[in-house]
Amino acid sequence: MTVYGFGPFTLDVPERRLTRGKVRLSVAGKPFEILRLLVEAGGRLVPRETFSAELWPRVTVEDRNLTVHVSTLRKALSDGSDSPYIETVARVGYRISVPVELLASTTASTAIARTARFLASDIEQVKREARSLLSEVERLAVMKAFGLFERVLASQPDDANSHAGLASAYLLMASAMLRRPLPVEEAIPLARDSARRALALDENCGEAWAVLGSLKMIYERDWKGASADFERATSRDPRSIEAAIAYGQFLSATGCHREAIHSLNRARELDPLRHATLEQLGLAQWMAGDSERALATLADATAINPTARRPHFRRMVVLDQVGRYDEALAERITWLHLLGEGAFAGQLTRLVRTKGYLTAMGDWIALLERLNQWYEVAIQRMVVDDRPGALEALNRCAADKADGIITAARFPSFRPLLGDARFQRILRDIGLVTMGLPQLRELNGGGVVHYERQAHGVS
Repeated sequence: MTVYGFGPFTLDVPERRLTRGKVRLSVAGKPFEILRLLVEAGGRLVPRETFSAELWPRVTVEDRNLTVHVSTLRKALSDGSDSPYIETVARVGYRISVPVELLASTTASTAIARTARFLASDIEQVKREARSLLSEVERLAVMKAFGLFERVLASQPDDANSHAGLASAYLLMASAMLRRPLPVEEAIPLARDSARRALALDENCGEAWAVLGSLKMIYERDWKGASADFERATSRDPRSIEAAIAYGQFLSATGCHREAIHSLNRARELDPLRHATLEQLGLAQWMAGDSERALATLADATAINPTARRPHFRRMVVLDQVGRYDEALAERITWLHLLGEGAFAGQLTRLVRTKGYLTAMGDWIALLERLNQWYEVAIQRMVVDDRPGALEALNRCAADKADGIITAARFPSFRPLLGDARFQRILRDIGLVTMGLPQLRELNGGGVVHYERQAHGVS
């Protein structure tokens, strides 16, 4: 057998096992093979070309594939120390940054699994599985979907649908909602490149146009450009669920509540069982002022997928805002159990009973802060009327370009802040208030976007 030691880790190559002390780490597939090549090099630089030749033989892939897998490997190796373990040599390759020791060896080398070629029926099944995982909008599911799209493209590099799926995966990897599996500065250009590749193969790919629109809306603050991309997405590909959902999110953020609900209902018609659609629809209904319908829609989402956490969080937010605190607490407890925080859920329940709701909310908000969920922190601070704390959290969101911040102007939780100059500065930072009413009316060919000046604080 061949066994290596580096830092606190032991890598058993034939057994495909990586351990830190006595704890086995979950590293498989391409990340494992990357690690094997790095430790076999013993600290020497491994060029990108070597990874490509070994991991993707006879197949041309782009650098983005290697970047994502190295990022996944780095997260697996992270042990809370400052040691990065893997050093990047810009545009050249990677090396292990700590000494590597050969603990045991045999003369036989381990063969690398070759990229499998699929039959057409196999490819379609893999794509369906990838789509199903992507629609969950959950961290692990998105990473799995990414790997499946990559497998399809290794066999069919001109599959526009899979390039678009890859673009959506990269977009989600940048999401603060999923705690950013990939750094924003890496994920955004990869999402853009994949979307453009899809459009080069199929200029009517609605999902690809929607990804480009989302990038403009969330990260570039180019709302007019985003509007044009979403218009292309929905007009050229009216059956694209992804385009209808993204356009609905844009319309909600810009105050077009009726149109947003129409777009999201269209997505619901195309796939009635996608809970993420109902999450967005419930949110749109709430922002439109119909809290009861929003609660019913979000309940439908939880019925479709009882293990999905976000519909419970959305219901909790609405219930808090309408003053139904006992029901909000029940949703909060359910969310914690689904997160794997059953002990904290019990603690929170006891705190409410013994010390009251406000004390319990302090512990709850502290948990969200530890999770770096700053938009959610801002929402919850408004529940306890901590406006300075909410503004501080929103500032962090704006600076970090967290995706939730795009809804701040229309989010009912933040209506008490509309007259606050600090809140107006945040809105200007995300590019909404600075767009005057005439410019807003120009979006989507005129008349679709309509702001209420008084409610939004635009003079």
